[in-house]
Amino acid sequence: MDLIGELNRTKAMPFLALQKQLIQLISIRPPAVPPPKEYRLWRQQFIHDRLQLVIWVSIVFLAILSGLHLGVILPALNRSGQEDPTLSSDRILFLLCVLAAQELGLLLNLLLLRHPASIRYVRLAFLSYSGAVLLVPQLQHMLIGETFLDLGGWVIFFMLQAVLVPVRWQWHLASQLSLLGLLLLSLTVFHFDTPGLEESMQIPTYIYFVVLVGCIFFVANLGVYLYERLLIREFELRQQLQLFLHAVSHDLRNPVTGTLMLLKNLRRNDQGEVSLSSPVVNQMIDSQERHLQLINSLLEAHVQEVQGIVLQTQPLKLATFVQAIVDDLQPLIDQDQSHVVSLVSPDLPPIASDPLQLRRVYENMISNALQYNRPGVCIKLNAQIKDCWLYCTVSDNGQGIGPIEGDGATWERSIFDRYSRGVSRRQPLHLGLGLHICQQIIEAHGGKIGVDSHPGQGTTFWFTLPIYAS
Repeated sequence: MDLIGELNRTKAMPFLALQKQLIQLISIRPPAVPPPKEYRLWRQQFIHDRLQLVIWVSIVFLAILSGLHLGVILPALNRSGQEDPTLSSDRILFLLCVLAAQELGLLLNLLLLRHPASIRYVRLAFLSYSGAVLLVPQLQHMLIGETFLDLGGWVIFFMLQAVLVPVRWQWHLASQLSLLGLLLLSLTVFHFDTPGLEESMQIPTYIYFVVLVGCIFFVANLGVYLYERLLIREFELRQQLQLFLHAVSHDLRNPVTGTLMLLKNLRRNDQGEVSLSSPVVNQMIDSQERHLQLINSLLEAHVQEVQGIVLQTQPLKLATFVQAIVDDLQPLIDQDQSHVVSLVSPDLPPIASDPLQLRRVYENMISNALQYNRPGVCIKLNAQIKDCWLYCTVSDNGQGIGPIEGDGATWERSIFDRYSRGVSRRQPLHLGLGLHICQQIIEAHGGKIGVDSHPGQGTTFWFTLPIYAS
């Protein structure tokens, strides 16, 4: 009898739990705050590895610039006898010193990245890279009394940084503001001019330059921010998929485990034949049917992933329909020593509804009332006409709704949110998907759904369904 009881408990599990979990995985939700721990660890190592790539690309880029100055620009100046002070040999040599300082700073950054990828060293390496390629040249020009405007170089390095390290937009913003702050310091405090720029054009050029650079920085940071949101969502979905697979394995294992326990404990007679009583055979058949239904629910969920909830509405007498659901769930109700009473009048007009989808709503609400209350709870199902709708209720005299794990201004709204969960005394492994799926089904019918509850005074879920118009 213990084995049969085990199969009864297996059979009583919600048939559509797996489907609800899979449907929920495809929904779009803003990233959590803070990001998942797995993502933060991955991001830390990702920045560490990408910084090495960025530094090597920058070293090669600066080496090419040095080669162009030495092999092309300087010889051309010597041949032409150029007298422009901004393109003199001394000026070229100074720029080469700037490039050498940048190369040295990048090499020191490579040494810094030899440390383990801790958040402290990764942040320091990121900001040091920006300082080496952008702040060092500005400081060197300030030492000789100049303001350095290098729009092309700044755009290249900041875009390179945003493309190859598309995370931590706050760090990008910090490096950009540091450069702009140094530039404004050179202009407004020390009043250093820019070589080769006429005095009348100094202020208009600075204003144009700062506005243009600010727009470029905004675009780069926006791209980093949006890309990181996608990365966070990907990690969240990966976690949800792991939890879903765990729930799938748990639910698919139960029917097999119950049947296997029966088979291992069968009594054999002297001839080696197996004798099975009719109740045991029926329990084994029910268990395998449960297994098949779980597999079919996975296939059906794949279809809904593409098409959403598709309704096949037809006229439906609610009183007969609800009583059939109560009869089907009677083993689960008896096991819980509870009572479910249908007060739906048979005189109500038929509704326009999808029987399969509406059954899911009632099954979920009844099973929730059993799971979240003590044994012996009384559940009442009722309905009445309101305008052109049928106002349906599922009420219990249990403990009311307790703490909710979810977002939202009020619990009445958040209880229907995805992954909003109460504390279940029966099933600690649940994803908080059932009520959200109920909301989707009712809204697909064009109706509304809500809840009224007070601690210690029970809970009433209500929803509206359209009355069938012949």
